[in-house]
Amino acid sequence: MDESTVSLLDQVNACHDDDPSSAAAMLRRIDPAALPAERLPGLAFLLNHVLGEKLGAWPEAHAAFEPLLRAAGAEPPLVLRRQAAAAARLGGDDTAAQGLRDALAAAAGLPAARAEDVIALTAASFRVPALASGDAAQVASAVTRVFETQAWEAANPIDAAVAACANNMASGLLERPAGDLQHPALRAVVEDTARLAERFWLRAGNWVHHERAAYLRAMVANALGEAAQARSHAMRALALLDQHDTADAELVDRAFIELERARACRDLGFGNEAQTSLDHADALAAAFNDAGLDAWFAKRRAELGTPAARGG
Repeated sequence: MDESTVSLLDQVNACHDDDPSSAAAMLRRIDPAALPAERLPGLAFLLNHVLGEKLGAWPEAHAAFEPLLRAAGAEPPLVLRRQAAAAARLGGDDTAAQGLRDALAAAAGLPAARAEDVIALTAASFRVPALASGDAAQVASAVTRVFETQAWEAANPIDAAVAACANNMASGLLERPAGDLQHPALRAVVEDTARLAERFWLRAGNWVHHERAAYLRAMVANALGEAAQARSHAMRALALLDQHDTADAELVDRAFIELERARACRDLGFGNEAQTSLDHADALAAAFNDAGLDAWFAKRRAELGTPAARGG
């Protein structure tokens, strides 16, 4: 392991959304063989997210997977095969994409059609952010509806991949301007995709995944103006924290969930509960001691239209 290479990857993680060009320049300097094995999935995601999704350089992203897969050894993890197959597909190399799909299917013990489903979902999660509302809804709907079929009723080794991709897609759709979320088809697919993420996290994840899936459902419901549902999902997430987070390791999550609850309660006319939730969120946020989290909290607070903090 090369500490300087690990540090470079950490820098990419810190800036990839705000400065994708700089992130791409750093990615091009990273030798996958110098990274510990547990960091390779993160590198794989960033190759597709930065080079492909952000910069549109899909052939470059595809080419970057050759040394990454070589560094992973003879039996690369399923996540690396999946991300590599998505890059090959979006990079226009259908022969490589098919080979990677077949290798993923064999490694996971699944039919090729199921591997194709999850590769298509992965590829779409990188395509959808750049599409107009109608096109985004059409692409997202096409790749997610297959997971409602009988073929996906039983648990399998790539359930977590389905959950993560659906989670990322729903989160990305939520970042669109509020006007986009008035598009009927897009509204429907945001809710369906968040529901899909939760269904698969319940099969493949731990309680933190379950809590964050419920939080995502609350965010979606608030964005769509479904206050009663938003409050219900927020309460489910908070109940999971109450049950499992005995060490208070997820106080950041709790602060953001309380924001969603406060907005929902405000819209429902539950003034006292709204203020109590907001006060709790503010108290938790005051202890973040992290500039990035402080800015994220303030941004989300403003987006939700919550009143200014008392005394602030």
